[in-house]
Amino acid sequence: MAARRQKKFKKMKMPPMIQGVYDAIMGKMSVIVVSVIVILLAAALFRAFIYRSDYFRLRAIELKGAFIDQRITQSITAELFRVYKGKSVFEVNLKGVHKYLQMSYPDASDIAVTIDLPDKLGVTLKFRKPVALVGTIYAQYPIDEDGYVLPRADAKQIKNLPVILGVDIKGEEKRSRDSRSKNLGLALDFIKIVKRFKFINDIGVLTVDVRDVHNLIFIMRNGIEVRMGSEDFLKRLDLLEKTIRNPRVLINNVKYIDVRFKDVVVAPK
Repeated sequence: MAARRQKKFKKMKMPPMIQGVYDAIMGKMSVIVVSVIVILLAAALFRAFIYRSDYFRLRAIELKGAFIDQRITQSITAELFRVYKGKSVFEVNLKGVHKYLQMSYPDASDIAVTIDLPDKLGVTLKFRKPVALVGTIYAQYPIDEDGYVLPRADAKQIKNLPVILGVDIKGEEKRSRDSRSKNLGLALDFIKIVKRFKFINDIGVLTVDVRDVHNLIFIMRNGIEVRMGSEDFLKRLDLLEKTIRNPRVLINNVKYIDVRFKDVVVAPK
């Protein structure tokens, strides 16, 4: 049999214009690939440098915020140093630290954890401040301006705080801030406003009674009962302060003052 002729395949030639475009694309692709490799290599080297460099090793922890005492500062610093001291600041698990602080200090309303280059960890905590006590004659619980119960409040913080009467604190703990009872909301609004009146605060507020939500009554530490109603606290407290300052009013002989009406009623003992 006659040997078959092998067919020869010729390489297809692209038109010059298409060939030029193809060569340009391949050239750019090569540059891009090389650039990506260089960038990844540089990033890996930079990461290795900052993680191993002594310059970025954790050496200090700075605590900032409101109502932080020395005991809390020492406790947080000791725990974070135990876990991270000597490690790169970039190895600190910021989310993990934040979660730890939330679990350890539920009284903190705002928590922030940041890296302060080159070698410091910044921790900011804002603790809730008690503004009143709520409960019964058997047990009283400090609460903040949002009605949040503060189990860790110390004796110094709750000294001379007004006691709110007419609020079921166990029921309030199950509510959100936006759904707190009218009684508690009324009492907290009053306490917030009364702080503006220095003269009244110098005397002090002993109890805030909101058992009747339409008629808040509070007793000052000098024993005088004040009937406030449930609205216009700013205006009525201004009337009260003017009444107390009036030299013709014998404070030691007053049983109660009623500021619910245009004409203030001062009842003698």
